[in-house]
Amino acid sequence: MAKVWFVRQENRLCALGGRPAYDWPLDTVQWSLDIGLHRFYTVLAPVLDDRQPPLEFTNADMVLVEIQREDLPAGSNYKVGFYSSPYSPQAAVERFGQPWA
Repeated sequence: MAKVWFVRQENRLCALGGRPAYDWPLDTVQWSLDIGLHRFYTVLAPVLDDRQPPLEFTNADMVLVEIQREDLPAGSNYKVGFYSSPYSPQAAVERFGQPWA
């Protein structure tokens, strides 16, 4: 299951809500969030933030999809790490529904 994180840049990547917003199969998020090979972002996990999830997102908030080894199908060219989506957290909510449920 690929983890979808909402993150905010605050001198580091902070995970909004302190945990992944969604935990979905890779093939579900890969196409819905436009996660291509060219969108590899980092191998560093976001810092867990113990604050409550935000009521509103800022324009600077990002969506990262974490792909782990067990998420990769045989023969995949993806690598383990975090991929950035061109979509905002709000767009992800519109596609997948209530986060952190």
